[in-house]
Amino acid sequence: MLIEQRNIQLRKEETSLPIPQISLNLRVKYPDAVVLGVDSIQRTSDCWHEKKGEDINGDIHFGLQLMTLVLPYLEVDGRNMSAFVRIRDNSVHLSYTLHVAGEKCHIKLNELKIEKLGNVEFRASRPEYDGSDLDLFLESEVMQAFNNILEANFFIIQASFQAYCKDMDFQTEDHGQ
Repeated sequence: MLIEQRNIQLRKEETSLPIPQISLNLRVKYPDAVVLGVDSIQRTSDCWHEKKGEDINGDIHFGLQLMTLVLPYLEVDGRNMSAFVRIRDNSVHLSYTLHVAGEKCHIKLNELKIEKLGNVEFRASRPEYDGSDLDLFLESEVMQAFNNILEANFFIIQASFQAYCKDMDFQTEDHGQ
C-alpha cells in the first residue's frame, strides 16, 4: 500500500530522472541519459519491519517494474548512437533502524546497495551494437560504480532520511510503517 501511494505521488511529480554521468571506463559516454519508470516501484523480495522497544528495524528490497534507460547520445569506442536499455531484474536493498523516543526520532541506515541489475534488453541505432548482451557489464561495472557512489555518500543519504522523522505522526501507535 505504501509503495503504491509513493508511485501515485511520483506520477504527479517525476516519472523519470537524469542518470548521473559516472566514470565506467574511457570507452563509454552517455550525456543527457534518463531513467524511465521511477513511478513503478515494486517489492523485489520479502520485506519486514520489527519493533523492539523504541527501535523499529526494517528491511526492504525494491526495484522498478519499468526500469528503462534512455540514451539519446551514447558513445562507445568513439562511435555515436542512440539507444535504450530495459533492465527487467533490478533491486535495491535498504536496511534501517528507526529510533523513536517520545517525539524524538532518528533514522540509521544499516545498508543501502544495488543488489541486482540483470535480464537486460539493449537496443541501439547502430546494427553492430543492437541486441548486445549487457548483463555482465551492468553487473560487474555499473552496479559496482553506483554502489561505490552510494557508499561514498552513505552519511549524506542517511541525513536525508531524517526528513521522514519530521513527517511522522507521533499521535499514532503504529509509526513504524
